[in-house]
Amino acid sequence: MRALLLKGPQILDLENIAPPEPGQGEVIVDVEVTGLGGSEVAALQSPGLRPLPNIMGHGLCGLASTGHRVAVFPLSGCEVCLYCNQGQPQLCNDWNLIGVQKPGGFAEQVSVPESALVHMPATLSWEQASFIEPFANAVNAWKRAQPKSTDSVLVIGAGSLGLGLTAMARDQGCKSIFVSDLSSKRLEAALSLGAREVALSFSREFDIVFDTVGTELARTQCINQTKKNGKSVFLGFASQSLNIDFTRMIREQITFIGSFVFSRQQFGKAMELAHDCSSEWVKNLSFNEVAAELKAYADGTLMPIKSALRPRKIV
Repeated sequence: MRALLLKGPQILDLENIAPPEPGQGEVIVDVEVTGLGGSEVAALQSPGLRPLPNIMGHGLCGLASTGHRVAVFPLSGCEVCLYCNQGQPQLCNDWNLIGVQKPGGFAEQVSVPESALVHMPATLSWEQASFIEPFANAVNAWKRAQPKSTDSVLVIGAGSLGLGLTAMARDQGCKSIFVSDLSSKRLEAALSLGAREVALSFSREFDIVFDTVGTELARTQCINQTKKNGKSVFLGFASQSLNIDFTRMIREQITFIGSFVFSRQQFGKAMELAHDCSSEWVKNLSFNEVAAELKAYADGTLMPIKSALRPRKIV
């Protein structure tokens, strides 16, 4: 089968490899769509904890061997620790993510635990399905922040995470959701999902600010635009560190919240929210187009609202 192999920084090769052989309790999924996201962009720059060679792609959907349309819940843990028992395997010391520690969806087929399969309704297109995984991250971040309906909320970045937060805000009855981004197309998408106002940037402060980008600039903006006694929520991984004025944070009682991945229940909620996305927001890519798309994003070129690998696409 064909698969994209990450072999090192800036090395992503398309190769023919042996099809996966399912282990006990596993099934084969024919991949129909795998979303591209910030984690794949970062991994192409520095593979980090990924074993090499690596098949990336954790936001994948496809056809199970039974012929059913499925989304793949990519996260697993030890299943016995405190966090796994609380439904938070992302906090398990032995957490694993398909597409990170295990082969993912940048391939024609993938072997996954049968328990990871989530039935996908026929009402959801493959393009819409590419939003499920990032939207699940957004659902978790929203739950972590616990906004009140009266809170003013700023979302920095209108990529998949930011759009997920916007959709979640509308779903939860929050009417004061503001979204900033450099892309007019993404801002239009945010408006269609329920944003009250969109702009390149805002000069005011907010009760809760979500940073979905993760650059030093975005994180600094997130903190600076958080009101006293407010909450700064961080989802992005673009940079590892930031110099923080802790004196101000302490005096103004600002709460910092980190948000990582999602629970099975939140994954299901994200599937509901993905119905509000437009299939036209997604740029379908062949295997041969993925590396250039990831590099373009890393170089600062604005990607489409969403890019996704479609293994069956031929160029």
